[in-house]
Amino acid sequence: MNRLLIIVSMGLAFSLPAQATMYKWVDTKGKVHYGDTIPPEYAKQGNAQLNQSGVVVKKTSAALTPEQIKARDEAEAKEKVEKAVAAEQQRRDKALLATYTDITEIDLALQRNLGQVDIQIKSNELRIKSVQGRYDGLKKQEASFVQRNKPVPPDLISDIKTTGEEMGRFRGNIANLEKEKGGLRSRFGADKIRFRELKGLPLEVGTTAAPTPATIATPTPPIAPVKPVVPAPTPAVSPAKK
Repeated sequence: MNRLLIIVSMGLAFSLPAQATMYKWVDTKGKVHYGDTIPPEYAKQGNAQLNQSGVVVKKTSAALTPEQIKARDEAEAKEKVEKAVAAEQQRRDKALLATYTDITEIDLALQRNLGQVDIQIKSNELRIKSVQGRYDGLKKQEASFVQRNKPVPPDLISDIKTTGEEMGRFRGNIANLEKEKGGLRSRFGADKIRFRELKGLPLEVGTTAAPTPATIATPTPPIAPVKPVVPAPTPAVSPAKK
């Protein structure tokens, strides 16, 4: 019986080292430590778990500092944006090559789009001309009251203001359409440069490489035709109130 207890005790003694866990960690001064437990103050600095032969079987990375977490998140966000930009560039290039087969087609598309915008500009100019006649009639009525040293009726003042604002809106439309024409020239110009790069064609004299993928324009589809707006007949001006 005693012999059996001795054998069991010896077996347990020899088995403990194999079952014990050994850790390796580095303190704040860079010194390497080994032990069966990790001091709490070093628990977040990373460690390695070793087997009986001293081989690393598990490694725990150190906890990131707030600055490291911020840097990691910024790097991941930047990489995500770069991948999205690259994918968008591929999509735009594919659309550009599918839309045009020759540089002259891009020029013709630009002229068609500019022509459609010119139609809208002409429509607004006709509206201004129509409203201008009504506005001039109202101003004459106003001058008549002023010349006779009589107060200008409130409704006449209101009509003059409303008509003037109406012309202002049409002029604003024209200004925006002129800006749109400039945008069309820029976008189609970028398309031409990129098309030449993709086709391996030489750049035109005085041009540079296409913009970066984040700003390069996609092929611009033609603008839908716009029917000219026929101005409404100018209403007759009522006689001045006396």
